[in-house]
Amino acid sequence: MLKSIHAALAMSVITLTAFGASSALAAPLKVVASFTVIADFAKNVGGDRIDVTTIVGPDGDAHVYEPSPADAVAMAKADIVLVNGLHFEGFLQRLVDASATKASIITLTKGVTPIDFKP
Repeated sequence: MLKSIHAALAMSVITLTAFGASSALAAPLKVVASFTVIADFAKNVGGDRIDVTTIVGPDGDAHVYEPSPADAVAMAKADIVLVNGLHFEGFLQRLVDASATKASIITLTKGVTPIDFKP
């Protein structure tokens, strides 16, 4: 439940930011999503007011992904970066450092207490 609230809050930030810059000629907000599920959610909320770039594609594994130079360029140009958090994107800090991005990085699991898995 808390995860849903944080995700909705993050998407609200995107939407409000997009509406805040609303004019007929306003450029879409540049959003980078760490993987496809987050990108899909962002596209559904932001519509044509955002331009979404996905770092880890549909056949990728965010746990072991190695960023490319194009990923660093996308991060550098981003207004907002949406990430899962909880150590899901092991590459994230290296990519943030390499890109020197000034984007707001929104961790969608912020405040979520993970449940320990005990087989």
